[in-house]
Amino acid sequence: MSSAAYRTVPVTCPNCNNHFASPVLTIVDARENPEAKTLLLSGQLNVAVCPQCGEAGRLSTPLVYHDPEKELLLTFVPSELGLPDVEQQRIIGDLTNQVMAHLSPEKRKGYLLRPQSFLRMEALIEAILQADGVTPEMLEAQRAKASLLDRLMRTPSQDARRLIVEENDSEIDYDFFRLLTLNIELAEASGSEAAVQQLLGLRQELLDWTTAGHDVAVREEAIRELGTEISREALLEKLVQAALAGEQTKVETMVTLARPAIDYVFYQQLTNRIEAASQAGQPNEAQTLMTLREDILNLTSEIDADLQRASEEATQLVQWMLESDDLEQVVRANFEQIDDLFLNALSMRLQAAEQDGQSTIAEKLQKIGDIIMELIAEMQPPEIRFINTLLGAQYPAATQSLLEENPLQVNARLVEIMRMIEQDLTQNGRAEMAQRLSQVRAQAEIMVGAST
Repeated sequence: MSSAAYRTVPVTCPNCNNHFASPVLTIVDARENPEAKTLLLSGQLNVAVCPQCGEAGRLSTPLVYHDPEKELLLTFVPSELGLPDVEQQRIIGDLTNQVMAHLSPEKRKGYLLRPQSFLRMEALIEAILQADGVTPEMLEAQRAKASLLDRLMRTPSQDARRLIVEENDSEIDYDFFRLLTLNIELAEASGSEAAVQQLLGLRQELLDWTTAGHDVAVREEAIRELGTEISREALLEKLVQAALAGEQTKVETMVTLARPAIDYVFYQQLTNRIEAASQAGQPNEAQTLMTLREDILNLTSEIDADLQRASEEATQLVQWMLESDDLEQVVRANFEQIDDLFLNALSMRLQAAEQDGQSTIAEKLQKIGDIIMELIAEMQPPEIRFINTLLGAQYPAATQSLLEENPLQVNARLVEIMRMIEQDLTQNGRAEMAQRLSQVRAQAEIMVGAST
């Protein structure tokens, strides 16, 4: 049983008076349902969208938030419900009992008997963020950015929006663009095409109107120009053209993204370009290219130094986890620090332990890797988790049974995601897996067709 407790409530649209039913989530478990936590913190949880007019609004419903890693149990009963204390306690008692019933006896701790109660959603969200290490200053800055984004979204006139943007240019930074991107993703996930288009339009305006937007646009252009694969010669040509055009941000982005291609041969080719410009009587171009060479040397030195520090920190983190008595707890607590460098350090440490016959250490390192894979699986969207389960089942009998046992997940969206993954597998040379997924997709398509 999942601690994610959905129920359906009747809703009357305040805009068009349409009556419809909307699902609400009454229990959010930060470990088992990180997507719900993200929606809660972004103000998108339990938002009902009228199917008739598109009006959206947050529903007033009791909620329990549980974070077992931080031993946090928070309860929320909206004050606007006007419930008597006895009824509030009954509802919260039922929800907290569901949380406790879901836990094994050894995980039922004293904090579960002392939940913190909130009457305002904003106060509950602030408590969650503070427990995550977000300071009041960081929270206020984020709140200000969210308020500015909301103000821009509610301003219909482009001229008025531009005036607001010009007055707040310093506030519209990379963090603001990240917030905007998150809202676009949430709108896409909710199927609100109108909101998606409005947000994308605002993003383009900010790219055109703001200082940070210009940098973001240049970086995105540099990424597009580089593509997924680029030769040393093509990289040199793009860097030379960017330098001659005075596009320093593009130079920095390209060097950062294509660092492995910048080697001795690259520098030799750049030096040849400098000498050719000098011999052709083009001193200004030669000087620009010499400055470019110096900039690339400085940038690559900084990148290499940062990479060395990060590699050392990753190695230290592996060792620290290895010394822990509770591997799952320490991995969960440091999951945000786990990246490719960490996984590489973990793999190298595991190989060394196996070669040296250190079986106990090797087993712990393997366990760390297994926990990481489990956490990654937990964070995947429900459709991806279900597809992975299907791919791990025996075709055709077991896969058919899984599809029939989960009819709510078998829909047109699942089929389309399967198709996209199948194409990606094919493009990456995993034809056998793509073929297997194609077979399962065919089973799902039959069920979807039968239900329409």
